[in-house]
Amino acid sequence: MFDCALPTRIARNGAIFTPEGRPNIRNARFKSQNEPIDPNCDCYTCRTFPAAYLHHLFKCEELLGYRLATIHNLRFILKLMEEMREAITDGIFHKFKTDFLANYQSVDDEARIAQKQKWLKSQREKAPADLS
Repeated sequence: MFDCALPTRIARNGAIFTPEGRPNIRNARFKSQNEPIDPNCDCYTCRTFPAAYLHHLFKCEELLGYRLATIHNLRFILKLMEEMREAITDGIFHKFKTDFLANYQSVDDEARIAQKQKWLKSQREKAPADLS
């Protein structure tokens, strides 16, 4: 995940990585959120712009929105890798993984349902043909 197009690809679709999950910035709940996407993030996007501004940029399909979401997602992945590396070095990776996964939830039900449908489709395609 840290060495692929995922952070940029999902940013183009409005998905934002946070420690709690992957919400979509287009959702109405961000329309009036004057705080950054992630208050604990040190990326340029979170230090400079409120989530409501990103929501606005995505709603009017302004290219800056895609760029700011990409900056945030790339920083999130880099920070996650730094934290993983530190946990491995300290010998506490299992605890790190357990804690991260306990907090990381599907914040966006629509995205969760779409992901599940894609996964089910891929599983059906992998299943061997019925020979009877």
